[in-house]
Amino acid sequence: MKLAHPKTVFIVDDSPIVRERIARMISELPGVSVVGQADIAFEAVQGIRQLRPSFVVLDVSMPGGSGMYVLETIKRDRPASTVIMLTNFTHDEYRQKCLRLGADFFFDKTAEFEKMLEVLKEAGETKPVAA
Repeated sequence: MKLAHPKTVFIVDDSPIVRERIARMISELPGVSVVGQADIAFEAVQGIRQLRPSFVVLDVSMPGGSGMYVLETIKRDRPASTVIMLTNFTHDEYRQKCLRLGADFFFDKTAEFEKMLEVLKEAGETKPVAA
């Protein structure tokens, strides 16, 4: 038997403080690592295309385009990536649009950081896979 591959995460948020906090929290999860970060939409799309992460943690609002643009683009390019929207824009209209565009999870940045970590923690648990 061989072990599953480690899970990789790309963080997209315009706040360096938030990106740092998310990266620090993820670094404490076994089997999960941050492979890239971006603060604007174009850089996010380019980085995700190049690095091909398992997960993307994505904010709705950012300069140079919206997180919804990034979501739509990466789901079209890499539908297998799991996208976790982590945002302060929690109105139902944003939630519904993000889910329609392919978001796998939608969490409130001010109150649901732990839920985002739980998703990554469960995904990061290394389980044996058939060889």
